Amino acid sequence: MLGYFYHRFLNIQHFCLKIIRSAIKNMAQLLDEVSFIGKADSGKLQCQLYPLNLEAFCHQILEDTHLTALEKRVTIEFTSSGDFSSTLWDENLLRHILGNILSNAIKYSYPDSKVKFELTRQEKTATFKIQDWGIGISTKDQNQLFIPFHRGENVSGISGTGMGLAIVKKCVEAHGGEILFESQIDVGTTFTVTLPVIKIEI
Repeated sequence: MLGYFYHRFLNIQHFCLKIIRSAIKNMAQLLDEVSFIGKADSGKLQCQLYPLNLEAFCHQILEDTHLTALEKRVTIEFTSSGDFSSTLWDENLLRHILGNILSNAIKYSYPDSKVKFELTRQEKTATFKIQDWGIGISTKDQNQLFIPFHRGENVSGISGTGMGLAIVKKCVEAHGGEILFESQIDVGTTFTVTLPVIKIEI
């Protein structure tokens, strides 16, 4: 009998520690995101360009989100067209942009659905298009989509801080690009990010 209560106590203790660790992780993430927004608003967010294999970088972002997609049973289809050799990018800004949008696409997708991720090179720009067939965004929420701490009315039960897309927009602007989206409730969402291509001077 004592053994039963002892094991039950250990299970409860483990559960409580798990909740505490999760709360600490979420708080640390929130503080980092608030600090990032503050840095951007004060004009301290700089675009630092370095040579980067853009297609390989996109595959790295896919690898970072692989486990989440697997747990949600979401299939990601990635396609790339165009030559991205000898071009300069800010890896940190790109990680915030693509990581946030792709993670959201997976998070707000329905189980056993798919996400399309397309990278396309134009003459002077690169376009990143990420499309899901998930819960979508209401017209009301679309007007406040990039406002810090705002979360959609249909995302109850799905974790998040409401800071991701605000950070994405700041990073897109710092990289000299633009972000557009289309969405419909229960149909899905498409984000299109267009960034200028800066070539390496030889």
